[in-house]
This record gives sequence, C-alpha cells and structure tokens, in this order.
Amino acid sequence: MKVKDIRVYPSRCVGCLLCQMICSMTYEKEFRPSRARILIDHMDVGSVIGFTEDCTKCGFCADYCMYGVLEKVEEGGE
Repeated sequence: MKVKDIRVYPSRCVGCLLCQMICSMTYEKEFRPSRARILIDHMDVGSVIGFTEDCTKCGFCADYCMYGVLEKVEEGGE
C-alpha cells in the first residue's frame, strides 16, 4: 500500500536522529541530518517534528524509527 501521511508522536522521541540519517542517505547520499526532509528539534520532554516541502512521505523514517515516534498512515487505512 502507498503511504499517505506520517503520524508523529513527539513525546516518544529521544533525539537519536536515525530518521534524519536514513532520509539524508536515501535522498542526498550522505549521512547529514541537516540535509534530511524530516526536521527534529529535540527538547527535554519530546521533540518538535516536522517535514520539509520536499518530503515525499516515503515512510523510510517511520520504518527505521526504533521508538515508535513515526507511524505510516497508508491509503485506505485510518
């Protein structure tokens, strides 16, 4: 199924930046969080998480998130 959106649970984020690493490697061919299409501003209690206008909602960030912060919402689903 095709991903239509990414649901975010910012209070679960620990700031590991794995989502940004996989995104930047996939689209920019380098491990550089500042080049990712997902934006993370980590704070003591959760994070502010957003996406750039270049985000294609591919879902790689959600696939690699070990903390359940990001969840793929698929077409035909909720």
